[in-house]
Amino acid sequence: MKKLTGMFIVVAALFSASGMAAERTTKGAVAGAVIGAATGKSLKSTASGAVVGAGTGAMLDKGGKGKAARKGGVVGAAAGAGVAAVTGHSVLKGAALGAGAGGVVGKATH
Repeated sequence: MKKLTGMFIVVAALFSASGMAAERTTKGAVAGAVIGAATGKSLKSTASGAVVGAGTGAMLDKGGKGKAARKGGVVGAAAGAGVAAVTGHSVLKGAALGAGAGGVVGKATH
């Protein structure tokens, strides 16, 4: 399993490096989905990886859109951690998903 996981991570790196012309949000979503699929057990892991990757890619953008994505990521992380704590789920996972979703929303609303 470790060998398979390592292979998926290498493939994810190749996917993200091959699309240099693509925007960072898209590259992050693809890389996150591949890593989520490789390390997770279900489709939920793949979707969560895509959300976190897209948010990370959006936050790494330069200029006004990147700044808006980073602000959205901060708000999303706080909201995600709060919701996860109230519902009894992992606060760290909630913060990561919230930051990813907040970053994408922050970029889109700019």
